[in-house]
This record gives sequence, structure tokens and C-alpha cells, in this order.
Amino acid sequence: MSLRTRLTATLFALGVVATAIPLATSPATAASAHGCSYPYVCLFNGSYQSGTIWGRYKNPGYQSMPKAHWNTTDAVVNTLNDDSVWLLDTGPSPDRYICIPRNTSVNLGDYAHPNGGTWANDVDVINIWPPSDNGLCSGTTQVRQGSVPDGWRP
Repeated sequence: MSLRTRLTATLFALGVVATAIPLATSPATAASAHGCSYPYVCLFNGSYQSGTIWGRYKNPGYQSMPKAHWNTTDAVVNTLNDDSVWLLDTGPSPDRYICIPRNTSVNLGDYAHPNGGTWANDVDVINIWPPSDNGLCSGTTQVRQGSVPDGWRP
């Protein structure tokens, strides 16, 4: 093998290694929004633009909110990259939900509640879906609403 061929092969190998190292060591990045850092779903008293965060959730699953915060949530910020979130109102029959897709901020007062009024101050349970849902709501990145039977649990 000629000196030129060995030099070319060595430079090529070094280029491959130099390119691979930053890719292997770069952490996954995700954006924070409105004071809510990744990987959290933050619940706000007031709007997400000017309110205060009262709760941060990140674990998948169905979770009741502390009773002190039942029906106090005005806004939600979902910084998760691949999980959608259901906020539930378990007071009416059947239970109602509003689905917040991945990487979405929502002022709940902007969405009409099926029982009248808006979703602001009508939430008492949160369900963070696992990554297998791809962070979608009914197959879309749009906020969706629906109902489930009373006492429903995933």
C-alpha cells in the first residue's frame, strides 16, 4: 500500500471518528416553554403567559391532583416530545377530558367545556400517556376533547 493510500485511509478514518464523537455524546435536547422545563407537564394558576406554575408532572399514568388544586388549573404546558396529556374533569357523568398533544401550551379558558363554560378551573385528574401514543390526540397534533365512562382508568 502506497504512502498516499495509507494517508488517505488514515485521514478518512479520523474524519469518521471525529464526526461520530459529537453525535454519540450530544444529549437529547428539548425546549422549555413559559417557565416549564423539559421533561414536564406544568399546570398553571392563571394563563401560561402570566400565571404561576402550581404543579409539575412527568411520569406516565393516571394521577389525581392534590385536592387543594382541584378545579384551579387555568393553563397547561406540555414540554414532552412524545407524550400527550389528558386533563380530566371527573365531576360530570361521564368523565370529560381535554387532550393536550406533545410540545403544546394551552390556556384552558380558550376551550369550551362540553357541560358549559370553559375548561379553566374544571380539572381534577391528569393522565400522561406513554411514548407509544407518539404525543398525538386522536391521531393529530390538535387539542381534542371527549368523554370516558365514570371511574375510567387506563
